[in-house]
Amino acid sequence: MKAISSILIPIFFSFFAFLIFSPLVRWLMKKGVPGKVSVFLVILLFIFVFFGTAVLFANSLIQLSNMIPSYDTQLQSILGTVSTHFPVSGDTLTSVLRSIATFAFRVSGNIVTGALNAGSTVVLIFIVTTFLLLDSAGAPVKVQKEVEDQPVYLSRFTELSKTVINFMLLRTETNLIGGIGVAILFLIGGIDFAVLWGLLFFLFGYIPYLGFYLATIPPMLLGLFKYGPVGALGVLVGVTIINALIENVLFPSIAGRGLKLSTTIVFLSLIYWSYVLGAAGALIAVPLTIVVKIVLESSEDTRLMAKLMESRGTRDQVEEDEGKNGA
Repeated sequence: MKAISSILIPIFFSFFAFLIFSPLVRWLMKKGVPGKVSVFLVILLFIFVFFGTAVLFANSLIQLSNMIPSYDTQLQSILGTVSTHFPVSGDTLTSVLRSIATFAFRVSGNIVTGALNAGSTVVLIFIVTTFLLLDSAGAPVKVQKEVEDQPVYLSRFTELSKTVINFMLLRTETNLIGGIGVAILFLIGGIDFAVLWGLLFFLFGYIPYLGFYLATIPPMLLGLFKYGPVGALGVLVGVTIINALIENVLFPSIAGRGLKLSTTIVFLSLIYWSYVLGAAGALIAVPLTIVVKIVLESSEDTRLMAKLMESRGTRDQVEEDEGKNGA
């Protein structure tokens, strides 16, 4: 798969864009808008969102690069103050902090670049997404005609589609809420490029565990430059509270229990898809693994493998529910 990653990346991004926008097409059709017109309006929205985000990212990154000399001066001032209180040479402390900052910015930049590289084939993504949306408008009728004598397969296909779409929508909605919350927090706190960091938290919200930390380090450094250690600590505490509310309260309360993956599976999927698809694979590692899990659940022969992918708490709760239903 790694050999054809350049082909798989735009296909996967098109597929997930289709999952996110297809409910909007169906909503427009229910309101009486013709199918092709609905798809055209949604594709226009897709183009607007993509290019609007890309322009905002590019503009913010250009401004950030222009501010680097100023940040470097502030870093030297902070290091001079810190070195007077700790028995560590200034050069050593400088190199350590610069290594941390360089690593965080480089990894974050690689992931964003990977996503934008997928966007460099934007024409292909738009075309594939358009065809998927056009087909989805008539899919229920087509599928019903083909499998009207096979209701079991129709039911499984419908269930798989709904589950994947619901997961993508819920993950996108919670990421959006978290990104907006972070942007508002930074605007109130006076952190530079607050909107950029909000977008970064939205994007990195698709990356389990590591995404939060990678998105936190850059604004923490800006908080350090502007307010000193108290500012960096304030940024960390603020985004940690927002992330805890999103991941431990909001998302679990609205997501299905069957979508809960074990920590081991999440890390292994992150490593695997990042290796196969590059940095952009980190963004869609969990959605792709969810698809694999749902496919495994659709067959009796592989259902046990799907159960093993779930977290322990999820398996216990499902078994408890099945016991109550059996009783």
